[in-house]
Amino acid sequence: MSGALDGIRVIDLSTRMAEATGKTLADLGAEVVKVEPPGGCDARTTPPFAADGRSLFWEAWGLGKHSVVCDIDTPGGQAELRALAAGADVLVESFAPGHLAERGLGPDDLAAVNPGLVYVSVTSFGIGTPDAAVPMTDLTLSAAGGLLGMQGDHDRVPTPVGYPETSFLGAMQAAADAVMALCERDRSGLGQHLDSSIQAAVMWSLMSITSYAALGQDFPGRGDDRAQVTHPEIVPGVRMPFIEPCADGFVGMTLVLGEQGNRGMKSLMAWVIAEGALDRDLCEVDWERYLELLGNETLAPADADRALGQMLRFIKTKTQAEIQEHAVAGKMLVAPCYTSAYLAADPQLAARDFWVEVNGATHAGPFARLSATPIAFRHPAPALGQHQELLGGLDPVAEPKAPSRVWAEPRGALFEGLKVADLSWIAAGPLISKDLANLGATVVRVETEARLDTLRWIPPHLPHASPMSAGHPMANMNQSKLGLGLNFTVPEATAVIDRMIEWADVVVENYTPGTADRLGFGYEHVAALNPAAVMLSSCMRGQTGPEAHHTGFGLHGACLGGFVAVTGWPDRPPNAPWGAYTDFISPRYALSALGAALHHRNRTGQGQYIDLSQIEASIHFLAPLVLEYRDSGRVRTQAGLSSERAAPHGVYRTAGIERFCAVAVETDEQWEALGSVVSDLRRVGDRWAETAAADEILAQWFAPRDGFEAAQELRAAGVPAYVALRASDFYADPNLVAREFFIELDHGAIGTMTFDGPVTLFSATPARPWRAGPMVGEHTQQVMSEILGFSNEEITALAATGALT
Repeated sequence: MSGALDGIRVIDLSTRMAEATGKTLADLGAEVVKVEPPGGCDARTTPPFAADGRSLFWEAWGLGKHSVVCDIDTPGGQAELRALAAGADVLVESFAPGHLAERGLGPDDLAAVNPGLVYVSVTSFGIGTPDAAVPMTDLTLSAAGGLLGMQGDHDRVPTPVGYPETSFLGAMQAAADAVMALCERDRSGLGQHLDSSIQAAVMWSLMSITSYAALGQDFPGRGDDRAQVTHPEIVPGVRMPFIEPCADGFVGMTLVLGEQGNRGMKSLMAWVIAEGALDRDLCEVDWERYLELLGNETLAPADADRALGQMLRFIKTKTQAEIQEHAVAGKMLVAPCYTSAYLAADPQLAARDFWVEVNGATHAGPFARLSATPIAFRHPAPALGQHQELLGGLDPVAEPKAPSRVWAEPRGALFEGLKVADLSWIAAGPLISKDLANLGATVVRVETEARLDTLRWIPPHLPHASPMSAGHPMANMNQSKLGLGLNFTVPEATAVIDRMIEWADVVVENYTPGTADRLGFGYEHVAALNPAAVMLSSCMRGQTGPEAHHTGFGLHGACLGGFVAVTGWPDRPPNAPWGAYTDFISPRYALSALGAALHHRNRTGQGQYIDLSQIEASIHFLAPLVLEYRDSGRVRTQAGLSSERAAPHGVYRTAGIERFCAVAVETDEQWEALGSVVSDLRRVGDRWAETAAADEILAQWFAPRDGFEAAQELRAAGVPAYVALRASDFYADPNLVAREFFIELDHGAIGTMTFDGPVTLFSATPARPWRAGPMVGEHTQQVMSEILGFSNEEITALAATGALT
């Protein structure tokens, strides 16, 4: 079986900021030609390093690529690249805007050589923004995207995810968008320019924070009130457990998340009771209803706090393996905080044959399982210039390449005519179909009042309106969809499900494995009714393996995926990344796989099934750390603000209440630029050996200054620096304003409000969000009659059964 992108050639000119883009396309079967300068790309000198000095960053992100050396600063090299572009399908680059155009290699230049080329630019803020040319780093991009300000202990400065991976949020969105542009090219024969903003991608990774921005608010505890927060409480006097110690590490737990949280709490306390670790009087409490009991004062806060304290002491006696075994069996919302060592030994990953050996090294395996076009790793990261023959024989004066096929009429929306059945919920599934909808697909979102989507209860909600209809996060993550109210549990709903499957090109679901089969839309049933359909199932641990049914959400994904263990201060317990972090990594991988499957279907007519584990996909962001563990045995833990790439690398308090600025200096040129602004730094002889002295000087320099002014002064000098933005800062941020990121959409209950715009700007087939997400069943009549073809009599009869809600 071949890869979904077999026959596609990609020119990869990216810096390490966007290595993930080309790597993902290579995974999917494309021939990715890494075009490197004579000294090699910067990924080759990026830590971590193996014992023999090899870059494990490059080994992870160069996997499956080819390498040619081409000096694009010379006329000869420019001619070679133009010749290479003449026969390519995609070009990926992450230089400062204008860098390639100045060399005659910009999108317009190469479109003249090859009108079918999809030209992808991945930059910090997007083309045409005030800071477009300013160098940025993962730390400062986390600050600019609002993620950094949401993280860390409240009595210290914010901390980033403990391994630099922020830029990959943008790089992966760019990969997905490149594949989707290829789907449109299958129809039109034409390429286009894709302008992807990493800052915008980070914005889409904030869960509900941009919703607070739309209401002119800061998230509680992350504005001026940040220092006032000590530890969240379930109710006053009852501390909420979060990241807690166990016998051999830490675990993350969620005890207050709707029905799932209540059931998980019951299972957890039953385990504690079974081993005699809970006071006798507390064993009689109905722990599935403990929140209700606290609310009606049937359970005293002091008793609840005593019970939780005993539970946490019990957890301290158990290993991560014991806890995980019971969490899976009892559907507890509890997960171990795996380090790279635990990831390497994870029995679920082993059962799914996730780890793959390539040329003697063990790598993170497929980010998704495609049934007809499986991902395969064909060769290791190449040596510099290993495939130089790819430049041989090319005509240095390339003639314009005629499109293979061009429609006479306007191109229309990218996914015009695509039909999507969205049977997903919360975030990781709906975000996939949201992108399809905004790019022109007809997406029908199925939901029922009988069991409301948990996302509907996530604040903020508009005052004086029902949370069921007025939740801004729900409306934001389901843009441009039609809402069908359907109760899966009513037998008569089967007729509607079957009609929708027959209608759809794509089916998306993200329930616990087995649920789709039980509700009537498992893949065997889908394929029997509609063999050409592409179905994607996204869940935490994948569809197979001993832990496939593990119940969990974003926190648990971040724990099991290795993100929590490396984040936070070394002298304290780990600190989780903000929100449901893996829920915002995995949809971008899912879109890449889904787009590739649609491209394959365009060529063959063949549908297929995609099994995506949110954890397996997300592990790729930390893949070099697992390679490092296997190479040297080193296990990374909480990094705080330490960095192997930058010095100084810090977050500094500025004037104002709870205001911070991030600075990360990666090159000697940036260090000189920083010294030109902060003159006292000239006393520091070695920025790597004297990081403490540099940090102290910077702390004193920032303390009396306005953070925005100080950051702007540093950026103007060429220093990567940015204020850790809060929600209330977003609408005034000059780069977001220039990007016109925030857009106005109408909503049935909310009215006209502001929502998040696209990460990537498509030059020929732009995203066109046309409305906010639907209320439950808002378009039931329209979908049933106009799309699915039910008669009015049939609709009335189905409504009478309770199938339509």
